[in-house]
Amino acid sequence: MEFEIGYLLALVVISLGILGVILALMIGEINRGKSLLALILSLIILGLGAYYYYEIGLVQRKKGGETFNQLNALIRVYCPLETELPEK
Repeated sequence: MEFEIGYLLALVVISLGILGVILALMIGEINRGKSLLALILSLIILGLGAYYYYEIGLVQRKKGGETFNQLNALIRVYCPLETELPEK
């Protein structure tokens, strides 16, 4: 359950970044300078959200989490580790 909360928080940050890009495009009709600044900040937030999503996938893979997120399978963030045990 711990990974699902992390994924949800990452998706919230990504959606805020997308909303910021849309808002920046609307501001562009009024003022170019403010629009450019808002667009850059929104893209930074969007990038940080994507990085956070990727990091959650890496932590889940490292800890061997049992939940398998279908979105991760689609974008290939989380791939289960296939390790072979050495023979004794």
